Amino acid sequence: MDKNDRLRIIREINDFINQINSEPVQESLVLVEGKRDREALAYLGCSGNIMIYHNFKSPIDMVDKFRDNYKKLIILLDLDRSGELMTKKICSMLGNRYIDQKYRNRLSNITQGRVKNIEELKSFYNSMLID
Repeated sequence: MDKNDRLRIIREINDFINQINSEPVQESLVLVEGKRDREALAYLGCSGNIMIYHNFKSPIDMVDKFRDNYKKLIILLDLDRSGELMTKKICSMLGNRYIDQKYRNRLSNITQGRVKNIEELKSFYNSMLID
C-alpha cells in the first residue's frame, strides 16, 4: 500500500470518528462488545456515549436501557461471526427501527475487511501512520 492510500484511509477513519461525534449525545448510543473496543474508539477521538454490550445482564437489559434513554443505536459490534449474530439479535428485538448499521458497514469498507474486531482499529490506524 502506498503513502497516498494510507493517507486516504487515515482521512476516512478521521471522518468516520467525526461523523459519530456529530451524532446528538443525548439521543445516540454507540454499542461495542468490550472494554478494549471502547478504548480503541476513545483513542481515535470518539466522544459519544459508548456502552459495552457485555456489561449488560442480558440482551433484553440492553434493549430496555436503550429504549428508556435513547432514540438511535449505533452498532459497532465486531465484524466477525459473533458480532454479526449479536447484531441480528438486537435488530430483531428492536425491530430495526432505531438501529444504525451504516457505521459498521462503513468501517468494513474503510479497512477493506482487514479489521474484524473494533479493538484492532487502533493498531490498524497506527500502522497507516508508519512510512
